[in-house]
Amino acid sequence: MRILKVLVAVIVILFLLYHAFIFGWLGERKHLISPYIDTQFAPNYSPKKFDKIKVGMMLNEVESIIGKPFHARIPPMSYHIDNDSTKNEYDYTGDGKLLDKMQEQGKRYYYDCAWYRSLVIFDTNNIVVEINKGWNYD
Repeated sequence: MRILKVLVAVIVILFLLYHAFIFGWLGERKHLISPYIDTQFAPNYSPKKFDKIKVGMMLNEVESIIGKPFHARIPPMSYHIDNDSTKNEYDYTGDGKLLDKMQEQGKRYYYDCAWYRSLVIFDTNNIVVEINKGWNYD
């Protein structure tokens, strides 16, 4: 009887793990087993390091903590509520890690999962004025 209970427990756990894996791949959801599976990171970036970034820091302080970004750009005027297009936006993460893997393997299908957005916005004096992070379900 005890062996039967253990066997049932193992089957239930395997069933749940299988579905957690599958549901992470269906639609645009955060993958339950590997949340950052579709997120590209800048070379020295980690979510833990990114949490150390604070409003008021200088660009050189930010780069000493998380390094250089993927992209640095001036966002369109419609991006900010205050319509200040002089702010520079530094992206430390990006979408598409899974797409890159599929293309490398020569596969035509692509599973899309949510990706983690991490960007820092600097004013013209290279001072952090905004930190924007969270999950993108695009």
